[in-house]
Order: sequence, then structure tokens, then C-alpha cells
Amino acid sequence: MKFLSDLFGRKKGASKPAEPSVENFADVAARSDTVAKPNTDDLLNNVNAAVGDKTPKANIWDMDDDLPPVDTLQEIAPAAKPAAKPARSRRTKTRLIGFESTDGVVDLFSDNATPAAPTKSTKFPVGWVVVMDGPGRGESFTLVAGMSQIGRGEDQAIQLDFGDNAISRTNHAAIVYDAETHKFLLGHGGKSNVVRLNDTPVISNEAIKDGDLIRIGETTLRFTQLCNDEFNWTNTNDGDEESDDVAIA
Repeated sequence: MKFLSDLFGRKKGASKPAEPSVENFADVAARSDTVAKPNTDDLLNNVNAAVGDKTPKANIWDMDDDLPPVDTLQEIAPAAKPAAKPARSRRTKTRLIGFESTDGVVDLFSDNATPAAPTKSTKFPVGWVVVMDGPGRGESFTLVAGMSQIGRGEDQAIQLDFGDNAISRTNHAAIVYDAETHKFLLGHGGKSNVVRLNDTPVISNEAIKDGDLIRIGETTLRFTQLCNDEFNWTNTNDGDEESDDVAIA
């Protein structure tokens, strides 16, 4: 019995284990407000400083309050770029070989190109003389039926006024085309400077033919024949009467 009484008495006097205390929810919430919250701006600035950007970025949580109204955004929005116009079709240019505007080549179709002086036309020519050497090289003269005098004067049929003072002003020499015989003759005008036909001095009237060279002073002329026994303007005339188109000296 004593054993039982001691056993139950010990259990009665033994202290009960402490029950966990339950705190009031309001107390827990109040204590949580005292805990320091991380600053979002400081975190963003630290990240930007680490990557090398020194400019502080805006807090994304504050953007809603800083944005202007929708109408204002539409006003400050950049104007839409106009649609690109289609490329204008260009006319293809045709380039002629040899007519480029390069050194030594004249563009014949340029407005700056110097037009050549109009050539004087001669009706019913019987031949030509061309300056082959000396002053006036490249010039040409047309011969007609009758006598064509050679000199520096303006009244000469073959005016060699290019700076060769060895040529007389009038009638230093003359070329004659005989419309009846269809022959050409070269005569001198009795001047002090000798007239040469193929390097031979002309003493009297000499017959000349196609390709002969006439030299007076420093000037050399080449004679080119058109009319001859086979072709001449008289034989091509219709009718029995003498042609009025052939000039008579």
C-alpha cells in the first residue's frame, strides 16, 4: 500500500510540462514591421555600378505614377516617317565609243562643243587644190572652169594668205581648166619667186595631171582632178546647146 501511495503522491506533486505559449497575431505583425526591408533603389544602383553604368535607373515600381496621360504620349510620340517614294525611273543613256569627254576627245553632242564653220559650196567643180605643206596646211580650194589665180589677195581664187610672204599678192601663178579639151594647165605670173611643178621650175604653161605638186615659196599644193575626157560637166548636159552651168572666164 505504501508503494502505491508513494507512487500516486509523486505523480500528484510532479510539475506539469510547460505548454507552448501562443502569441497574439497582432503582436507578431507589429514586430514584423520593425524588421528592415531592403531598399530596391539601392539594389538597382549597386547592380548598375557593378556593370559600369553610372546613371541611376528609374524604379520600375514608380513608373506608373510618373507616366503622362495617354493623350500626352500620343502628342510627344515621334511622327511616323513618310513612306519611301519609289525610285524614279531613269532613261538609259547611250554612250558612243570614241565620244567620251576625255582629254583629246571632243563630245560632239555637248553644248560646249565648238561648231565648225559652214563650208562654202561650189557648183560644178572641176578639181581641187589642197595645201599639203607650209603655212595653211590642210586648207583646200575648189577649182572651176576657166582660170583660177593664186596669190595672197582677197580677190584671188586660191587665196594663200597664211603667212608665206614669198607668195605675191596677186597672180603669182594660175591654174586653167579648158572646157573644150578638158585639160588643166599651170602658168606663172612672171614674179621673182619661181613656181615649181614637181620640183621643176615653170617657164611656160605646163599641163598638170591628178596628184601633181605645185610649190610656191614655203607652200606646197597638191592638185586633184575631177573633170577629164571621161567625165566632164559639158558631156552630161542634155541638149545640143552649150551648158550654161559651166563658168567661162
